[in-house]
Amino acid sequence: MIEFTKVHGNGNDFIVLENLNSGNFESGNLSLERRYSSSDLSRFARLLCRRKFSVGADGILVIEKPEKPETADFAMRIFNSDGSEGEMCGNGARALARYAFEKKWAGASMRFTTLAGSMQARVDPPYVELDMGELSLEGGVFGRTLEFRGREFPYVFLTAGVPHCVLLVKDYDAIGESSKIEIGRGLSRDFARFPKGSNVSFAQLISQNEAKAVTYERGVENLTESCGTGSVAVAVAFAIVENAARVLRVRNPGGVNEVRLNFAPGDKTCHAWLKGRTALVAEGQIREDALYEEDFLYGEGSMKKDSLIQESSLNKESSLSREGPLNRESSLNRKDLS
Repeated sequence: MIEFTKVHGNGNDFIVLENLNSGNFESGNLSLERRYSSSDLSRFARLLCRRKFSVGADGILVIEKPEKPETADFAMRIFNSDGSEGEMCGNGARALARYAFEKKWAGASMRFTTLAGSMQARVDPPYVELDMGELSLEGGVFGRTLEFRGREFPYVFLTAGVPHCVLLVKDYDAIGESSKIEIGRGLSRDFARFPKGSNVSFAQLISQNEAKAVTYERGVENLTESCGTGSVAVAVAFAIVENAARVLRVRNPGGVNEVRLNFAPGDKTCHAWLKGRTALVAEGQIREDALYEEDFLYGEGSMKKDSLIQESSLNKESSLSREGPLNRESSLNRKDLS
């Protein structure tokens, strides 16, 4: 069995896996200390995130030992529901910080690494504030207009951990959900304009202190209930284009993210903080049926039984202690969570 925890940050939901090989904590070799390979985790994300057929989530969050324990409490990785590994996720980082606090990986104040760089967080359950550090705005695009299938949108493009295109709309509700999905999917893959692809946010400024937004997330390939980095991108966009407040409440379908900004002289960089609610929803064990792969071409199912799951059925007597992530007992050289 694979042990997991279900978490969310304002409805942006994730499956948390601890990627630890408990028999090698003191080895000093990170490759030995990781139970699952990147290909394992990619496959888990693709299969476990399927709603109705498996656990269901926007992605999986993976917590690992950091490369330099003296500078970080843990390392965070995120795999999108399509199996791709992302650089960072604001709501995911907040949710994982809450998990790390509850599971004794770290105290209320913590530091952790991501592919987008080092992050800091402060946990005050159920709220978590994420310090995203300095965002470079020099490569951003501000005050321009793009056209998509006959519709024109003022837009802003910047990187807030990951690339974001923010469409500045006058009437958020006038654009239906199916249209948002169509536009988001098309622009997210506009590699001529955005060479690395982009998340796409639809945002309306309600007042100088509040905005409404929803984001089409690449990798998830759909609108999500909330997007943390998207909320930061929206706040930066409105601060620069509309001179909105430097503390902006961004209303996502799943809840409110509060973004604080501190611009450096000349607006070339911006320090950003992201705050919102988090929740640890459930804990359990993933059974092999959750990794069932349907052959849609021929209408027949094929169970590609993962060796990691199969091994657990042969080693049920070796249980893991629930004392905490660094105090688990297990037989050596096992790759399952049993």
